[in-house]
Amino acid sequence: MKKNEKIQLQLESISNIPGDLNNCKVTMRAVGTDDILSIVIGAYEGRAIYMGAKGIQQNRPMTHDLFAGVMNAMAVKLWRVVIYKVEKGIYYTYLYFQKDYGVMRVDARTSDALAMAVRMGAPIFTYKELLMNALIGQDCSIKVEDDLEEFKEIKVVTPGVDTLKQQLDEAIQKEDYEKAAELRDQLKEMGYQ
Repeated sequence: MKKNEKIQLQLESISNIPGDLNNCKVTMRAVGTDDILSIVIGAYEGRAIYMGAKGIQQNRPMTHDLFAGVMNAMAVKLWRVVIYKVEKGIYYTYLYFQKDYGVMRVDARTSDALAMAVRMGAPIFTYKELLMNALIGQDCSIKVEDDLEEFKEIKVVTPGVDTLKQQLDEAIQKEDYEKAAELRDQLKEMGYQ
């Protein structure tokens, strides 16, 4: 097994827990295997995931719909969801958002991350080691500090970056070097030379 090998999960089911009105169980299958990851979450969160997965709309946007709408309006893509830790039955998850200048990672409750993933069409991942430990009920934490390294190879070219480059060229042609310096610095901050 490769160190920190990620595997994709597919939402399999959301089910009630007999005798427990406050919680439900989300079951996900590792793509291409029979390995199952089951997570107990709140009933409200389970309903939010179910509605997002089925495309059911309320009269007014619910919290996850609102957040997804804001992200879409700001041209921010939910690139992936990664479950990276389980401790005493609690799962920990990162959301990876992609914008003009690159990728940012945000910590989230796993239930919220799943609700966002189904609304925004993002794949869900975990680590093989975490899945294997979860199957036998053991805690597991994957060191993910280096996780953003894989994104350094991604050259994100978007209209935002292209527009800045075009504005930089125009500022240089107009000999507006102060504006050109600002645009150059902005591009540099975004990881472009």
